[in-house]
Amino acid sequence: KDIVGPVTGALDKVLQLEAFYYKPNELAKSLGYEDNKIRVGLSAQKVKEVQPEAVTPASFDLDENKQSKSGENYLGVDYERLVPLLVEAIKEQQGQIEALKAEIAALKQ
Repeated sequence: KDIVGPVTGALDKVLQLEAFYYKPNELAKSLGYEDNKIRVGLSAQKVKEVQPEAVTPASFDLDENKQSKSGENYLGVDYERLVPLLVEAIKEQQGQIEALKAEIAALKQ
């Protein structure tokens, strides 16, 4: 890998995302998405705004040539690619916690 730079502002990016429960709608089913389970997820459109590297074409909308079946170019989230963002967000948050702990300790003296 050629590292091109650090992930910055990770916590702010994570705070912009909203998780929700969903199940496939009729359109997804008509495009071949057969799973009807309730799942938890993120909006691919919102993820694209904050971490575009984690968004891919939706698998249910791809034909054998990897082209959009519907012509709508539906998106999906590659959750594995969000892990580095989450790691950096946790580290940023831990830095804030440590700073607050130090501030509290200084006030107690």
